[in-house]
Amino acid sequence: MSKNWNLIYNPFKKIAGWEAFGIGFVLLCITTVLGYYSNTVFYGLSVQVISVITWNKVFLLQFTGLFITVAVMYVTALLSAKHVRFQDILGTVTLSKYPLVLMVLLNIFLGNKILEITDKLLAITGTLSTTDAYKLFNDFSMSDFSILMLFAFVSLVILVWEIALLFNAFKVSTNLKGTKCTLLFIAAVLIAEILINVAVSKIY
Repeated sequence: MSKNWNLIYNPFKKIAGWEAFGIGFVLLCITTVLGYYSNTVFYGLSVQVISVITWNKVFLLQFTGLFITVAVMYVTALLSAKHVRFQDILGTVTLSKYPLVLMVLLNIFLGNKILEITDKLLAITGTLSTTDAYKLFNDFSMSDFSILMLFAFVSLVILVWEIALLFNAFKVSTNLKGTKCTLLFIAAVLIAEILINVAVSKIY
C-alpha cells in the first residue's frame, strides 16, 4: 500500500529525467486534446472552462505555462543547489501535471453542464438589475449546485495533488531539504504563476 501511495504522491524517485518528460509529455498532450473537446483549458495551476477557443491557443496556453514553470524552477535551482540537471527539472515538472487527466475526464463525463453553469454565473454577476439577478439565481437547480460543488471539490483535490507533486519534483531534482526547499519552492511557484498570467493575458 505504501509503495502504491508513493507512486501517486512522489513517483520521481523511480522516474525522472528524459523518461519522466516522455511520459509526462504524452499525458499532457492527451490532456490538452481532451481538454479542447471538453471546453477545459489549463495554464500553470489554473483551470478555465471556456466555450470558444482554438486548437493553437489550447496548446499554447498549456505549454507556455509548463515551460515558464520549468524555466523559473530551473533558475531557482541553479541559484540555490548543486549539480542540478535541466532534464530532471523538465521531466519531473512535466510529469507532475498528470492529475489533470482526471479533471478532463470529469468534464467529459459531465458534458457541457459546467460550461452551462459557468455561463449562468457570468450572467448573474454581469446583471445590473437586482431583480433580474434574483430571477437568474432562481434558475439554478439542485442538480446545478451539486455538479458545481462536485467540480469545485475535485478541482481542489487535483490542485493540492498537483502542488504536492510539483513540490516533490522540485525537492527530488534539487536535493534540497527542509525550510530552505519549501521557501524556494513557494517563491518559484509564485513568480511562475505571475509570469504565466501575464503571458496568458497576451495570448488571449
